[in-house]
Amino acid sequence: MPVGGQPGLITRSDHAREASPSDQSPVLELAGISKRFPGVQALDDVSLTLLRGEIHGLVGENGAGKSTLLKVIGGVVQPDQGKLIVRGHHVRISDPLHAQRLGIAFIHQELALFPNLDVASNIFIAELPRSVPGVVDFATLRDRARTVLARVGLEHIDPAQRVASLRPGEQQLVEIARCLVQRTEILVLDEPTSSLTEREIETLFSIIRELRAQGVSVLYVSHRLDEVFELCDRVTVLRDGRRVDTCPIVAVDRPALVRMMLGHDLAPRTRGVASTIGPTLLRVEGLSRGRVLQNVSFELHRGEILGIIGVLGSGRTELARCLFGLDQPDSGKVEIDGVEVRVRQPSDAIQLGVGFITEDRRAEGLSVDDTIVDNVVMASLRTFATKVGWMRRGGELAAAERQRDQLRIATPSVLRLVRYLSGGNQQKVVLAKWLETKPRIFILDEPTRGIDVGTKEELYTLIQELAADGAGIILISSEVPEIVRLADRVLVMRAGRIVTELRGSDISPQSVLLATVGGVH
Repeated sequence: MPVGGQPGLITRSDHAREASPSDQSPVLELAGISKRFPGVQALDDVSLTLLRGEIHGLVGENGAGKSTLLKVIGGVVQPDQGKLIVRGHHVRISDPLHAQRLGIAFIHQELALFPNLDVASNIFIAELPRSVPGVVDFATLRDRARTVLARVGLEHIDPAQRVASLRPGEQQLVEIARCLVQRTEILVLDEPTSSLTEREIETLFSIIRELRAQGVSVLYVSHRLDEVFELCDRVTVLRDGRRVDTCPIVAVDRPALVRMMLGHDLAPRTRGVASTIGPTLLRVEGLSRGRVLQNVSFELHRGEILGIIGVLGSGRTELARCLFGLDQPDSGKVEIDGVEVRVRQPSDAIQLGVGFITEDRRAEGLSVDDTIVDNVVMASLRTFATKVGWMRRGGELAAAERQRDQLRIATPSVLRLVRYLSGGNQQKVVLAKWLETKPRIFILDEPTRGIDVGTKEELYTLIQELAADGAGIILISSEVPEIVRLADRVLVMRAGRIVTELRGSDISPQSVLLATVGGVH
């Protein structure tokens, strides 16, 4: 049965009392956890203690071992060595359902919702109310769902609405709502804000703090170090599969935390303004599509990094999809090198020299159950085909190994399945795929989402090098510091329109942020 005073909600009565420093006994202990995969020591003697009623940050570069550690906690993989202790009892977490029965709930980057079911059913999927045996009481179900939806800031959502129709940020909050109705004592959040707006992030943080006050323990995994400092009580750093340190958040600053993650200091960099901006490469005039794009016009020059920023729903991703042929505009004109072009499908864009890194790399940019080499050559298969249609496997392997070395993709073999790579290395594979097509125009939609600071620095350098070689870069990002650092010009979108253009010294964190939220017109 749902716990607490109201059906389906965690309330303070579910936990004996608020957590306090004297009451912070361990609820989860990992002792000497090691896990090896073929060719990779993913975890090496890692120990971590999660206290009752604390928010514990877990940080590290992509490939540091965070994902494997979460899989051990969730029962997805079994450690080769080490012990797990839950509330003082040694356990072997056999599978995710067992973890759930132990009071451990997960919010993953890749959401575990049922897109074709309604919101209410997703929230109460483990315990649907019945009017008679075998018949769901939908009236009660939706009443309960409205209560918990209001708690996560989704009071405007109809519980009968299909999850597939929601924005990614709304789907994330629905999954959090589902955790609230379970007997959750340990909540694991893996990059939970990657798809959320600022307002949704504030709601999420409020919920997390409320849960901490009730005695729920939170393991918070994020590459956004500002969030770790704002939210967490303690932080554990992993590097190369080992625990570097665990310390109170008040005892460490950002440079020290980055140094622990990387093993060295992060070299300071300034905003990379291209030394020479060339002639117009891409011209867009009056591009419109329904309500999502309204009379969008701009130019992109050779050697230029053009930043496009806007809140969710501003039209930035819809613009990218139209330029790459995934969606068709209702009106408008696109020219490349002064010649009007029609991009009816992605293959047209590829032939015109356009590459597109989507914001959802796993769903749209990769085939995770295929090898690295298969993904790298996916968009350039014609290059490796013989006249009679046979594929030159040797050429494919050589291309993949060249990209692996150039981009420093951490893998012992290009024949490894992509799903076993870290998020940052998966993103490098996506980029390698488009580099093989030798595009003149790169459209990068949130290219550094969910990757660590070290890999982010590598991608920043590569983006600047591509521009220096004469490519035109459209950089779509929700991260103001990223836009300020890289962009030569910035276009700010709101409600499907370009509302502001910033150049040169006018590009600052303050000016970009104000324009994004409506402070500049």
